Amino acid sequence: MKMQAFPPASKEPDGIGAGGLALMAISVAAELCDGVPEAQTRGFFLAIGRRMAALEPLEGVNDTAVLAARINAFWQVLGWGEIELALGAEAIVVHHRNLPDRIAPDPQGTWKRMLTGVLEGAYDSWFRVLGSGPALRTSAQWQADTLEVRHGR
Repeated sequence: MKMQAFPPASKEPDGIGAGGLALMAISVAAELCDGVPEAQTRGFFLAIGRRMAALEPLEGVNDTAVLAARINAFWQVLGWGEIELALGAEAIVVHHRNLPDRIAPDPQGTWKRMLTGVLEGAYDSWFRVLGSGPALRTSAQWQADTLEVRHGR
C-alpha cells in the first residue's frame, strides 16, 4: 500500500485530515486482523459500532420511516451512505449502500471486515435499544456493493 492511495489532506477549514484518518483506520484494522484472533477482532469492531450507535440515541422511535430517516441522517453526516429498511416476517433487513468501502488498495479485505463488524454492532445496538429480545440476532454480509444487515430469527 502506498501513501498515494489515500485521500489528499483536507483543504477545508475544519481540519479533519481525512487522508490521515483513513490511513490510521486501515492500519489499525490491518494490525488487528493480522495479530489478534478473529473472534476478538470481530468483538472489537462490534464494540466500536455500539459506541458509534450510542451517539444517535433512538429510544422512543416507533415508526420505521422515522427510524430510517434518523439512521440515514447519522450515516450521511459521516459520509457513510444511506440505508433502506424492510420489515419481514422473521427479520428487519437493512440495505446499507454507498459505504466508503474502498478507501485504499486493500487486497486482504481488511476495511470491509472492519466495516461489517462496526455496522453490525451499530445496528444491533439500535435494535436492542428499541426493545429487541435476546432470542434475536444480528448478522451482516456483503451483497455486491451493499451491506445487508439482518436482525431477527
